[in-house]
Amino acid sequence: MTEAFADAANRRRIPPFDPALLHPRHWGTWLGIGGLWLLARLPRPAARLLGRLAGRLAWHTSPRRRHLARVNLRLCFPDWDEARREAVLRAHFRIAGQCLVDYPLLWFGGRRRHRRLIRLRDRGGVLQRQRRGEPVIVCAAHAPALDFGGLRLSLEVGGVSFAKPLKNPVVEWINTRSRCQHGAIVFARHEGLRPAIRHLRRGRLFYYLGDEDLGPAHTVFAPFFGVPKATVPALGRLARLGGAPVIPAMALYHPGEDRYELVLEAPLQGYPSGDAVADATRMNAALEALIRAYPAQYLWTLRFFKTRPPGEAKVY
Repeated sequence: MTEAFADAANRRRIPPFDPALLHPRHWGTWLGIGGLWLLARLPRPAARLLGRLAGRLAWHTSPRRRHLARVNLRLCFPDWDEARREAVLRAHFRIAGQCLVDYPLLWFGGRRRHRRLIRLRDRGGVLQRQRRGEPVIVCAAHAPALDFGGLRLSLEVGGVSFAKPLKNPVVEWINTRSRCQHGAIVFARHEGLRPAIRHLRRGRLFYYLGDEDLGPAHTVFAPFFGVPKATVPALGRLARLGGAPVIPAMALYHPGEDRYELVLEAPLQGYPSGDAVADATRMNAALEALIRAYPAQYLWTLRFFKTRPPGEAKVY
């Protein structure tokens, strides 16, 4: 994507600054943002120490999140013993703590630092496809490092995605500004699929998240780690209408290297099939393969199985 196109995308999607955001009721938020600006400028040894502390604090103060994650891990890895699941869960909290401490880098890091901090492993040839003007759907698993992967991808190709607006207007403004700073376009979830289809047909990339349980409406039950899961079957329709290959992906944080990475796998072959359940099953299986490779990196604290098939008991 050219710099001119990126600038045009930015002007369209970054909301203009509203002077009402300077109202005294938002001063506490601005003070907190100032602290995050300082946090983004910490030396890496200090930031890593804070990340470890944040992970430990989250572990000791979030019993509900620990419960949700333990239920998810038991459902998804019934063959593992309790010690192995607990080790993965503790590693997950450590990774999530570092991602939380590093999040201000997305807001205030700048293009050069983003390239240095976040690596792109393009097994699916996404960049080459985009340079040829071909549409692509990157289907990413939920992970603590999710936004790091999306930002790194936007540095190369811009792209479009969806996000749920935040309640705090100051944080929503600065977060949208951050997500769109390198040419990405982020639509609100309530805008539906039409904007994504329109941009796919123009040859753009769509960063898609399909593994969240959004309730029973407009979903099918497809296996995920062998467990029936309410899955939105939109990916197959998007791929068909946009004429786009689907690239499974997962964003990671590697503690040993102190490096973020977005892994882009080979495209799904023979997809979509036209059958909603079969396509949802194929998507879940592709994400499952990535999660099995990097189990501590998945966002286990979400309620992925909150919607149950008729007659089945709730799991949480």
